[in-house]
Amino acid sequence: MTVLSDIVPSFYKEILNSKISRLEVTETKATCDNCLRSRDKRFAFPYKPDLKCCTFHPYLPNYSVGALLSRSEKTSGILQIESKIKNREFALPIGIVAPFDYQFLFLNKEEEQFGNDAALLCPYYDTGQNRCSIWSSRGVVCTTFFCRSDQGQSGLKFWAVLSDYLSYVEMALAEECLVQLDFSPRDLSDQLFYLNKREFEQDEVIQKSLSKEEDKKIWNGYDDHIAFYKKCFAIVQKLDRKQFKEILGEQGLSLEDEVLDYANRR
Repeated sequence: MTVLSDIVPSFYKEILNSKISRLEVTETKATCDNCLRSRDKRFAFPYKPDLKCCTFHPYLPNYSVGALLSRSEKTSGILQIESKIKNREFALPIGIVAPFDYQFLFLNKEEEQFGNDAALLCPYYDTGQNRCSIWSSRGVVCTTFFCRSDQGQSGLKFWAVLSDYLSYVEMALAEECLVQLDFSPRDLSDQLFYLNKREFEQDEVIQKSLSKEEDKKIWNGYDDHIAFYKKCFAIVQKLDRKQFKEILGEQGLSLEDEVLDYANRR
């Protein structure tokens, strides 16, 4: 039996509602190591077995980036993160987001390109191992996406509700880190511009990195970005359940209740 605390990154285990952490979430049909959609021809279009559903560039919140950079082992994904930071590839104080050129490509893809177009492959995917190289600190979308559920449609609905909740958690914690590190509400708002962009200028369609001037402005005086991300991870590590509830507020706690409600409907 698999419970939620077995699959979420370890930095969530002490702060999530214990009832949520103990939820039984075993899925046997759709797994990363044995991709159902690359084998089952009943799908409208199958995924390629060397791409699977990893044709997506996840958002990694600042504390998650810090957790990965704090590891002694350098996986290909961690090396990719270090490269993104060095080359200003949309490594922001709030976290690392997909560059504009990727966001434009993903938004304008055809449905069947997902799972089939290598141009969309996640930069943290280890092609040699045919699996994720940042699994221990992967983002919310990668934690909660299932193309099929053992519990059918009610199971898929549960994962969708859980994804909404954990996305809220992800952003609340990333913003809390910025607040504690002296970023203003305006700074936060300016950074959200880079997430989930919908309209693009002509030069943004091919933009892979930020200019030195833009990067410097966003970072608010922090020159050592790796050290900054590690500070964010340290902030989240120190949180207890009481502090976490204060950060979530009423809306976040309401989403917790919704997760438990849909868990009971499966």
